[in-house]
Amino acid sequence: MVSLGELSLASSAALRPLVPFDAARRITGVHVSELADPGRYLEGGELLLTTGIPLHAESAGRYVDRLAEHDIGAIGIGLGEGWEHAPSALVERCRATGIPIFAVPDGVPFLDVSRAYWSLAGRGGHEEAMRTAHAHTRLVQAAAGPDPIVAVVRVMAQAIGGWVAWLPMGPGDSSDVLHPPSLEAILPSVRSDVERSLLRSGVEAASFVSHGSTVVAHAVSDDGRPRGALALGTGRPFGGSDRQLVLTATALLRMLSAQSSGDATPEAWVARLALRGEPSAARALADVSGIDLPMLFRVLAGGDPAFDGGFGAGKSHHGVHLTLMAADGDERGTPRSGVLSGRVGLEDVAAAAARVMALHRADPDARTRIDPDGRSRRWIDLLSRAEPELRRTVVAYLRNGHQAERTARDLGVHRNTVRPRITAAEKILDASLDDPDVAAELWLALRYS
Repeated sequence: MVSLGELSLASSAALRPLVPFDAARRITGVHVSELADPGRYLEGGELLLTTGIPLHAESAGRYVDRLAEHDIGAIGIGLGEGWEHAPSALVERCRATGIPIFAVPDGVPFLDVSRAYWSLAGRGGHEEAMRTAHAHTRLVQAAAGPDPIVAVVRVMAQAIGGWVAWLPMGPGDSSDVLHPPSLEAILPSVRSDVERSLLRSGVEAASFVSHGSTVVAHAVSDDGRPRGALALGTGRPFGGSDRQLVLTATALLRMLSAQSSGDATPEAWVARLALRGEPSAARALADVSGIDLPMLFRVLAGGDPAFDGGFGAGKSHHGVHLTLMAADGDERGTPRSGVLSGRVGLEDVAAAAARVMALHRADPDARTRIDPDGRSRRWIDLLSRAEPELRRTVVAYLRNGHQAERTARDLGVHRNTVRPRITAAEKILDASLDDPDVAAELWLALRYS
């Protein structure tokens, strides 16, 4: 969203105000319509641009009132296509209802207003991304400094503009931590709410209302052992950037609260975060610690625990010893046992780890094997011999999270075309693309084939 004042300035002569308006009013988008009742196409807060065609057939009052019912943000009337001046009845009704109204001069395209809006919106998205990246870095710096748990909670509270509590669980654990400390009186009731809605139900995350705030709570566990919970409260809805920060904070608290991890080096922390599927936190920690991350990695499952060729220390993960290795092409460091993944980026380390763990469990005594194995290579060969549309559909289907509607939009086809293609591909591969192991293995093979 952008403010109406910003949009008016950015649009220059394209928007001329006809009544006084609140410059801080938020505009959610720019919509062009000549319908008499465009409400069903509006979500609220838009700047509606029209040449005024509906005003030839009905009163300005009814037109404005209908738009007010849909919480329109502002109205812009284009001059020169039937109206030399904005109708006085339209202006007065907008003034009475508090809806800002602008004139778009003759010859000025509506596209100029749309471009100004999206330029401002794009700038806001960039600034939000920069703020989120900075908050990620501050979280990792806090975890690497003195009194890390207290520091992580403080930084997280500052980032969301609310309160944050760390609630350790289990005998001998440290005390609850809340920031800002002035709210510590709410800790007992927050802990009670978290235990009831999150920990006792066994779910990973829960939301509830406490002390007038919507609270989001995330469980923090290590290899299935509960360590505690992170609870966050704020008077506004949580956005996507907030959720990214929560994932980083819970990953760091998981590391900090593990009593017997024995992982003291930053490299080992990076490895564990990557193997657990926390690439953003791993990347931020590496940046703060001055670690040059390799472009590609390999994951070793079930190798000799004494093997010293890993990126950081090896670690037992759900009963299987995992080692994260730099994929630098030097085979001299290849271990004598275990399953070694193909080369993957940091974001795909967790998926590769799941694959090699499954292969190791199927044959734990075998000597070193390299994944992807013959099955994924056979799948690639089969798809390469099929119609090109089939492979493109499979790639789009996996990329879009197995959602046929999004896959169809990605490919530019009707959604009823996607399912028959997926069925045909599954028949050729003799495997279900909705099987998580199959999807992960095939996706990696397709990316690096």
